[in-house]
Amino acid sequence: MDFLLTDLSGLLLGVLLGFGLILLPGLGLTRLLERAGLDSGRGWPRIAWALILAFSLLPAVDALLVRVAGLPAMIALHGLLALYALAGHAAWRVRSATPLLGAVLLWLCIVAFDSVDFVIGGKLNQSLLYIDLVKHAATTHAIVRDGLPFQDPFFARPDKAGYYYYFYLWSAAIEWTSGLTISPRMAFSASLFWAGLALPAGMWCVAQAAGLVRPGRERAFMALIALFCFVSGVDLIMMGLYYQLTHLLASQSDWWNTTVGFAIHSSLGVPHHMTAMTAGWTALLLLTRAQALGGRRAMLLSAAAGLAVATCFGSSVWIMLTIAPVLVGWGCLSLWQRKPYVALAGLVALVAAAMQLSDLVHYREDSGLPIALTVRPFTLIIPQGEWWSLLHLALLPLNYGIEFGIFAWGAIAWWRRPDRPAPTPMGRLLLATAFCALFIATFLKSTIINNDLAWRSIWFTQFAAIVWTAALLQGPERRLRNMGRVAKVALALGLAAAIWDVVGLRFVRPPYVSAFDGALIADRPDDDDQRTVYEWATRHLPTQAVIQHNPALHRRMFDFGLYGTHRTGVADREARLFGARADDVTARIAMLRPIYSRPIAPADIVRRARSAGIDYLLFTSADPVWVRFRGPPPSVRCLYRQPLACLVRVEDIQP
Repeated sequence: MDFLLTDLSGLLLGVLLGFGLILLPGLGLTRLLERAGLDSGRGWPRIAWALILAFSLLPAVDALLVRVAGLPAMIALHGLLALYALAGHAAWRVRSATPLLGAVLLWLCIVAFDSVDFVIGGKLNQSLLYIDLVKHAATTHAIVRDGLPFQDPFFARPDKAGYYYYFYLWSAAIEWTSGLTISPRMAFSASLFWAGLALPAGMWCVAQAAGLVRPGRERAFMALIALFCFVSGVDLIMMGLYYQLTHLLASQSDWWNTTVGFAIHSSLGVPHHMTAMTAGWTALLLLTRAQALGGRRAMLLSAAAGLAVATCFGSSVWIMLTIAPVLVGWGCLSLWQRKPYVALAGLVALVAAAMQLSDLVHYREDSGLPIALTVRPFTLIIPQGEWWSLLHLALLPLNYGIEFGIFAWGAIAWWRRPDRPAPTPMGRLLLATAFCALFIATFLKSTIINNDLAWRSIWFTQFAAIVWTAALLQGPERRLRNMGRVAKVALALGLAAAIWDVVGLRFVRPPYVSAFDGALIADRPDDDDQRTVYEWATRHLPTQAVIQHNPALHRRMFDFGLYGTHRTGVADREARLFGARADDVTARIAMLRPIYSRPIAPADIVRRARSAGIDYLLFTSADPVWVRFRGPPPSVRCLYRQPLACLVRVEDIQP
């Protein structure tokens, strides 16, 4: 109960701080850009603009401020923008938004359910979100601790981290503003709550600029967008087939193939990629407005668009690679038409992102090309490569039909309508990005750990499909209740899949059910004791200390980044995430593994730890050496001890 109350109070406080650090500064930016010709409307449409502008423009400026003057400078800027917004509060006062408020509260409940810790049967029930949240939390506190650029939180080395960190400035600001009373994990969860609201806000703004919202149907359109953020594809069909073959369930409905995760799935797990996409769309929105205006105001909007492009790059390299062909093509066409606005935005983006680009070049030691050719596989159980690629190519329509569900039906039905509105510049960009993303997600893949390029790039196509489906069903002629039976079944399965994904993060796991990903989320009795040890270390150990857990035991589901605030010598086999050499990671794990796997001489323990720059060792009941001795190795003395975890200071180990 203490864990639950601590996390929940931290999350709610973080969400409240986000109102002042994210929404109000966004409203201030909206008011500023109106002077340059932006038409943001009033009421909730204005709030939608505030959300996308905050997540799109501020991170590019914040990254430079934090690098030069630290987090206090970032907080000061946001405070000034918030005060400027409050001076014009009448324009964003919402009179009636009860359905939208219900969706917001539902989203907050989902974030809380899948983010906080609670105890069941005397053991800590951890969320499957923690596979990625360990990285998010570690990065958040690394910025608070080190500023920019920060030290690699997954692999202790002299170099800084080379990573796309712009989104983490939000969670770092929340943690710092709270006086470190909010944990990095809950600070990140609070920021992802606000990022989740920016997604439908971006869809509304793009749809309106594309001329897809019928006059008088504004509320119906926004209600559909809100509903569709809780809908996925018809993946439960494939999960049912998989269960029939293996008698194993998947905790996430979309794990039967290369992921196409819709709003709930993606906003919970990878909000940095989602806000990168929002930033890309914001840049396109500002540039289309600039093209229409011309003159000095167009130059100002183009410069703002450049900041959005820099944020897109600084938040997700994969999203930037996806939208880059559209921006380059549009830029060349605009120059041919003697309109320099896209080119100006590109120049501003290069200047604003120069330091981030330098970090990626200097602090990453990756080898080989990060992108390779492929054909998107139909399922993970069919072999890939050689002639199998032809089978995957032939199955692509079925693959995407299952993945997109009602949105595949809606997009096709929309483009078959003879009474579609006349195309607008934004409407053409919506179509261009959808096809560009579909091509990239189908025929290219990233080679760094996971295929993040295919997982993230497809979101531009998903974005367009959701908007087109809402345009189709907004009425007054065609509505949800008028859909055919197939579409209604697809909608029901999509809602069920979203519910499954939310619940599955907690309960589709051993010992409740047999799950094929059970090794990742298996019940581990020592988690609550580890949390207690790491939280004690945060209060009592030097900030720059390095604490080492067993790096060969688990994959990404470890506690040092979830509950601790110190660096580790090496996280696990994926510790090259922030730029460390793969060979160095492998070698360090091999060097440290014997400490936890078998009895070795105290002098050997000290030698191995010191060669990796480790100050403290954490032993837990899951370590083979603990199992052998039914406790910590007898050659060490615990500096701090819980029943199933022991923290040892390396300098206290006597040879």
